[in-house]
Formats: sequence, C-alpha cells, structure tokens
Amino acid sequence: FYYWYYGTRVMYLVGGEDWRVWKDYMCRFLVDNQDGTGGWDGSQSEEGEQYVTYRAALGALILEFCCGHVPIYMSPPRVKAPGAVRVVVEKEAEKEAPLTVEIIMDASNSMWGQIGGEAKITIARRVLAETIGGLPDTMNVGLRVYGHRYALNDPQACADTELAVPIGPLDKNGLIETVNRIQLKGKTPLVHSVLEAIKDFAGTTNGTIVLVTDGIESCGGDIASIAPAIKAAGLELKVNIVGFDIKEAEGRAELESIARSTGGRYIDARNADELTGALGQTLKLEFVVLDATGQERGRGAIGGGAVKVPAGDYVIRVLTEPRPVEIEVTVKPGEDKALTLRRSGGTWILE
Repeated sequence: FYYWYYGTRVMYLVGGEDWRVWKDYMCRFLVDNQDGTGGWDGSQSEEGEQYVTYRAALGALILEFCCGHVPIYMSPPRVKAPGAVRVVVEKEAEKEAPLTVEIIMDASNSMWGQIGGEAKITIARRVLAETIGGLPDTMNVGLRVYGHRYALNDPQACADTELAVPIGPLDKNGLIETVNRIQLKGKTPLVHSVLEAIKDFAGTTNGTIVLVTDGIESCGGDIASIAPAIKAAGLELKVNIVGFDIKEAEGRAELESIARSTGGRYIDARNADELTGALGQTLKLEFVVLDATGQERGRGAIGGGAVKVPAGDYVIRVLTEPRPVEIEVTVKPGEDKALTLRRSGGTWILE
C-alpha cells in the first residue's frame, strides 16, 4: 500500500497521460478489491490489527486522490491576480512639483565614439539641450562633468570631476551653453564623481543624481562605497543611470548595481531616441511602493505608467520636497488603483 500511495503522488507530479492511466487504474482496482469492512487485504508481512488500519487509511487517501480531488497539500497554491498603482499630479499643482536634480555628464575620451556615423558627444549635447529645454521651471538643477580637463595619461585624470553648474533654480540657457562648451579628454572617474556629487546636495533633504555615461569606472573606484556615502550624508538620494551605448553585459551589470544600491534605476540607451526617452524617465518625480515591512516593491514616475504589485496592503510614498508625502492603500486583485497628488494650503496631499 505504501508503494501505491507514494506511486500515486509521484504519478500526479509526472502528470499527462501517465497520470490519467494510473489514476483510472487505481480507482477501478481499489473499488473492485475493497472488502466488506471497507478495507483491503494485504501481504503476509502486513498481517496484524495495526496494518488493517493503515491499509484502510492509505486506500482511502488513494481513492480520494485518484477519484475525488487532489489534497490541498499537493495542490498548486492559488495565486491572486496582481494589481497596479499609478500616481498622477493634479493639473493646477503640476508646476508646483519641484525636483532637485544633478546631472553628471560623461566627457571622457570614449564619447568620441560614433553611433550611426555621429559622435556620441554630439548626440548627447543635442538630446540634453532638448531635454533641459522641456524641464519644468520649478526644478532645481545642477551639472557636474568628468573627464573633460585632463588627458588619459595625465596623473590628475582620475580626479577630474567638476561642478560646472551648482544646484539651483533652473537656468535652461546657462545649462545648455555649459553642455555645449564641454570638451572630451580623459578617463571615467565615475565613482569619484558620484561621491563628489553627493556633497553638492548639502542643504537639501532629497534629490536625484542622473548619470549619463558610455563607460564604466576606469579609475579603480569602489562602486560599493556610494550607497553608504549617501546614508552617511543623511540624504534620501537616488542615482539614476543612463548607459549610453554600453555594449558589455559586465558593464551594464556594474551600472545596474550602483543604481539599485541607491534605490535608483538603470536604463539602456543605444541611440538618440532611446537617450531622449531614458532622460525623460529619469528626470521625473517618482513614487515608491512599500510593503508592510517597509521593503520597496515597486517604483514609478508621476504621470507615467502603472506599477504592478501583488494584491495586498502598501504604503505609497511620493518623493516630494522638502519632505515625502505618503498614504496607506489596499490593492485588490486586478485593480488599477489611481492616486492623485495635489497641493492644498502650501502642503502636498496624496489621495
């Protein structure tokens, strides 16, 4: 009987025609051989009162399994349909949604590389100018550059990062002019630049670093040092990274690791159109979805697409300034929950 019982469980897992044949046979066999007491005869090694009980119990389990329904402990778990959350900003409040951002621009020698016959730096300048021109006037924006002052073989190449435009009220023309003046020369002191950028946010509580790079760290910087530095500064600061024409999987993984460690995102851009889209995504006000333990379960852009999450209870936090605003919500299976961010009496409200 143990053979029949465990054989039944195994054949159920095998499934298909083998399971159908097995269960049909076991149903007929057990019913045809059941005695008047409701039990079954066993082998000589199974004689005794205790075996009568075991055989009856196992036989009943096999019958239930094959002729009735699969026991709960063998059934696949029921998975609730996921829900989704989106956040939009009230039209009247759209211009009052400030965002503090510092763009870090890669001006290393490799940006002379070409995509479709056009230098990457030319594409980057054009796309950045278009993107900056379309930013809301309420934003606070700064610009940091690396690799633009010292040649590859210069001893100072790995310290070559400069705050070209300090974080402040958006000056579109000034930013665009600065971007267009940048020259390409040296290495990619990526980690050093991000660590210096963290200091540029002194006096703020949160913000976003948007790094546009076509390469990975080339000066031996420790990518694992970035997230602890942000924490030590007492900032709620994330690093969004746009990888521009990053061909190596290892390079993408390194950049993804930096972004993920700070709660930011990594986006690939292989051409001008993708660079435009990536910058648009990384420069928007964001919201995060937190579960009951405070763990992040999703992140999206205000006014962007919905973020899919399993049905359940969450805290939705919008990274407004000077401090985030949040609300507790319950997302039902299949529900597309839409929240609105609005302004009332100088205070942000999420409902």
